[in-house]
Amino acid sequence: MRNHWNPHRKFGAPLAAIAGLILATACGEAATPATTGGGTVADSGTTGGTGDTGGSTGGTDTATGGGSDASLPAGKVETEELKVAITVLGDQALLKGVVIKPAACSETSKCPFIVVVGDYDHDAMSPEKGYVSGAKQLAGALNVGIAVFNLPGLGSGSNKSEGEDDVGGKYQQAAVKDVMHLKAAAKWVDGTRIGYLTIGTGLISVTKALKTFGTTGTLKNVKFLIDVEGPIDRCSISQAPMDEAANIGPADGPGATDSSCHFSSTGGGTHANMYPPKSGNKPASIVCAPGAWPITKTGAGCNDNSWWTERDPYTSLKGAYYRYQRIQFKHDHRLPSYWASRIAIQAVAASPSKYFQLNNMEPCGAAWSDAECEGQPCWLDGPYGNGMVPAPYSDGGLVKVSHDALFTQVLPGYVKRMLDTAANKDCR
Repeated sequence: MRNHWNPHRKFGAPLAAIAGLILATACGEAATPATTGGGTVADSGTTGGTGDTGGSTGGTDTATGGGSDASLPAGKVETEELKVAITVLGDQALLKGVVIKPAACSETSKCPFIVVVGDYDHDAMSPEKGYVSGAKQLAGALNVGIAVFNLPGLGSGSNKSEGEDDVGGKYQQAAVKDVMHLKAAAKWVDGTRIGYLTIGTGLISVTKALKTFGTTGTLKNVKFLIDVEGPIDRCSISQAPMDEAANIGPADGPGATDSSCHFSSTGGGTHANMYPPKSGNKPASIVCAPGAWPITKTGAGCNDNSWWTERDPYTSLKGAYYRYQRIQFKHDHRLPSYWASRIAIQAVAASPSKYFQLNNMEPCGAAWSDAECEGQPCWLDGPYGNGMVPAPYSDGGLVKVSHDALFTQVLPGYVKRMLDTAANKDCR
């Protein structure tokens, strides 16, 4: 068993405190420190620019603050409307979103670029459930361009993207591919430092697109993937708290096999550990239930191999050619245990990836076991909170991590880790 924890190994400061530091920007001049605030963004203009090649920029936004306990440096950003048309099986669909461009980025001072792909219930641009406010602050602080958009069939009102919500299928794979391919081609983007940030089920479409198009050239230049609590297989994607009235339980549904669920694929990863039975006020976790999402939406049970094979992040991660950072809070926003994170690391360990890491554990090493994590800060928990909603298994212990806090207090250090390959060199 490891007998110590070293959070200073790469950064010289605990990651939770990084957002409170005056961070060196990723390109251009250093940003001016902001006063501590509530993570708001003041928009002093209107958005502008259309098309797939960058367009003209419109409104100027000033990022001020980064949460109640720490602040990101301020940095001006410009927003432009993201309008990308995808074609799938002869059907054309228009995607809705925004591209956030730091004012310091230009053709002579190119900046990195990140495409954010959200969870299955996200509404990327809504004030309540969206990512834009926090993404603007992150972009301005680190001088990193960011695209935020709704996957096909998702969003609301005028911001709803066209196309089919096919749960990581052809429509959504085409969407994540084309947004990266077209928007990262802007003259102000450093095409050698581009990557994805996925939240929850956003991992499904991104890993499959990278597997499919990373070898054809379209996505070959993608350098990293930051994965916030993505489900890793059909079982973690479909699991839900037991609710017999909703046809979830009392037993797992068809197709919940050892191979599809990766039971015992890592040390101690039994069914009971991954998807535990009811304990106290914590409900039982039921896998592949007919009444759970996405089976209710698609009709594809876990025994429908042809449907799920197209959407299995575990298989796709085994072909990772990019740097990979997994983020796992103390209370997962969907799952009852940490095993999806451990299995994700196991998959990438079998890939060509030269750098992968779970939270602040050793890079390129196996995920720590429960015994090794005893008394150690393995899982993220800080002034920003200890998990995102809904966290159905937190048993009243959830301290909510807002989307603003995620982008301004949690993600900055991990983004820097993926971009700073000199300080965080290939580890195998």
